[in-house]
Amino acid sequence: MTKRIFAHRGIPTLAPENTMPAFQAVKDNGLNWIETDLSITKDEDVFIIHDDKLDRTTDQSGSIETLETSTVKKADAGSWYDKKFQGEKIPTLSQLIDFLNKNQINANIELKGVVGDDANYLADKLVLKFARALEKLDENIDLIISSFSPIMLEKMYKQRPDLKYAVLFEYQAIQDDWNLTMQACHAKIIHPDDRELTQEKIQMMKKYNYQINVWTVDDKQRAKQLLDWGVDGIFTNKADQMKDLAED
Repeated sequence: MTKRIFAHRGIPTLAPENTMPAFQAVKDNGLNWIETDLSITKDEDVFIIHDDKLDRTTDQSGSIETLETSTVKKADAGSWYDKKFQGEKIPTLSQLIDFLNKNQINANIELKGVVGDDANYLADKLVLKFARALEKLDENIDLIISSFSPIMLEKMYKQRPDLKYAVLFEYQAIQDDWNLTMQACHAKIIHPDDRELTQEKIQMMKKYNYQINVWTVDDKQRAKQLLDWGVDGIFTNKADQMKDLAED
């Protein structure tokens, strides 16, 4: 059985999250899956960052969809973490594609919901630019597109119906209509929250033949338990400590 360890935003215990050093740490530790996030600027360039705002992980501030590319490019994404990463930049989508190709690493790429006055327009631009960028991705690389937003998944599906899609669920969102959401999003993969996830819930998901990748699990014993229960993958901030659990 395939058991995957997804390096969540790279390995943020070794380098600042969603930066090239964090991704390089995945390669250096012999892992073959990363998880990362896409967002878009006001002037329609796509970058790798988790939060809507730059405040937490850079020396700049403001929501990315309200900022010009020049501001995002000059942001220092490393100093907050450790001075040895001073000057580290927010990666671009093209940098990510180049990294995946060069190192033959698979990726789960999360589409962030776009907010703000021009949300729908920028969301369309984000998926269009992402779809075009994927034309350069090596065909041997395995790719999963995930999102909490059914709208983002539907927009991406219209561009690339051939890709693998996954829906992210917080623990309280797995209610009676969860399977309707899965089907509406053309998803064959479910990404449930680890909180309150039981063996019974996993069996319920497996009954529909969905692949299951659980987020975000940093306790190794819990990761072992979930894999023993039949989940297919674990998202973790400590992928270097869990690489022996992977069976791909």
